[in-house]
Amino acid sequence: MKVSCLISGGKDSVFALWCALHQFEVISLINIQARTSDSFLFHIPNTQYVSLIAEMLGLPLLTVKTAFSSVNEETSMLKQIFIDSEAEAIITGGIRSEFQRYKFNYAALQANVKCFNPLWRLTPRTLMDELLTNHFHIILVSVSAMGFGKDLLGKKLTPKKLNMLRASNTVSELATTGEGGEYESFVLNAPFFPSRIIVDKAKVHWNEFREEGHFEIIKAYLELKRPR
Repeated sequence: MKVSCLISGGKDSVFALWCALHQFEVISLINIQARTSDSFLFHIPNTQYVSLIAEMLGLPLLTVKTAFSSVNEETSMLKQIFIDSEAEAIITGGIRSEFQRYKFNYAALQANVKCFNPLWRLTPRTLMDELLTNHFHIILVSVSAMGFGKDLLGKKLTPKKLNMLRASNTVSELATTGEGGEYESFVLNAPFFPSRIIVDKAKVHWNEFREEGHFEIIKAYLELKRPR
């Protein structure tokens, strides 16, 4: 089956892409670049660097830049890009959001394609342990909840950091996945990447009053991995 994968560069969509590569013929990647922080469906920070993932994997990249102000507009846009992908099915990295799952599935239905969510309902512990056991290099690119401070921005999520979050009284097990918007991530390396993404220049933006911020990647490039 020919599939196209929705990918933001975050851990869940990259993990879902890895699953898809084991089961289907991935013919393209779909990257939605939301220009507004009020997007109902899409990951925001650093999505433009998905182009590096497409480049290293040799896959066509379908990019849509959107500033839609309603979920209906976003869903309609999804329908059209699903049609344009010419795929038989769409892969998403959804885990638990019934709202997002419904909207993605509805857009796929309207486009007459299937929609698969390979990570759906994985337990938070299973998901995070699988990512770190398989050596995904994940950095946090936004934080917006208690227990996730400025010091985590741009830093690699390690087993030690994950265990510290799990031990925190202010961070639930589900929050460690970022599913509730507590944080967003970007993957710099994964077991199926032929190259790693190197962040050459970046800037931390922090709102002291709101205690939230994001890590802006300004310049990044690919570095080919050495054969083991």
